[in-house]
Amino acid sequence: MDSNTAARQHANPAHQRPAWLRVLLWVGVAFILFNTLGAALFFVSRPSINIGTLVRLALVGAVVALPLWKWHGMQVLRTWNNPKVASFTRRDDPATGGILFDVEPARAARVPALPLFAFAVFLLLNALLVGTRSTGAFVGLYVVALVCIGVGCTFVLPGARDRKPVKVSVARHGLQSGDIGMPLNVVTDLRVTLGGLVVDRDSLMPGRNGVSTAAMAGRHMGRRQAARGYAVTIRADGESQSILLSGGLTEDCAHALTADLGKAIEIERGKLAAVPAAASVAR
Repeated sequence: MDSNTAARQHANPAHQRPAWLRVLLWVGVAFILFNTLGAALFFVSRPSINIGTLVRLALVGAVVALPLWKWHGMQVLRTWNNPKVASFTRRDDPATGGILFDVEPARAARVPALPLFAFAVFLLLNALLVGTRSTGAFVGLYVVALVCIGVGCTFVLPGARDRKPVKVSVARHGLQSGDIGMPLNVVTDLRVTLGGLVVDRDSLMPGRNGVSTAAMAGRHMGRRQAARGYAVTIRADGESQSILLSGGLTEDCAHALTADLGKAIEIERGKLAAVPAAASVAR
């Protein structure tokens, strides 16, 4: 069995985080757990839930659900524990007699989005608690939480739609990946792309004549996300549009995957060409 891993995690990422970041993460977790417990006790102790409470719960649920399902935030959560370097393995596929590629994307860059999300959850839970006494307090906390979630989403959601594990099979009958199927004789292009991510290459200068801290953080996160946002696309002969095979990759992994897919396609094309030749010899 032939296998190739494009990139590997060199060390446990938890040990690479600075102490201040680990403390910040634990504080965020403590905030969420403490307020989740408080909210649970509050709602359990209440004898009934009125219409106003249901409206507030719906608003809180909507602001959490929209990024997760509407804007593909679930892909970020599914790959949360992935290494920060994308990888793939190549092996023989006994089901098709061809070659199978298992591709794992890199996790999304998520700092400083984590503190923003933790603070937003803290605000939302407190908004539910104080909202029963003051509608104005609920609206104020809700708006601030909405801003925190919105800013955090601009850090982690670019490229989230394509950040998912995929299996690509290359066999005599064609190339197959999920609902993508293409005969080998029409495959013309395999390309590495970086789409949907805007990367500002200019140097950042903080201070009175430079940019704000928020702008610096945004550009930094954009660069980190772009480094994990490469994709491999395929194009069929006679078609102008390319089809995405795999996204959420680091650059070296994307180029290695493209090269190995090209080799696998040539190998399987060689097998197809050998079949008529063998048949003619048998005659």
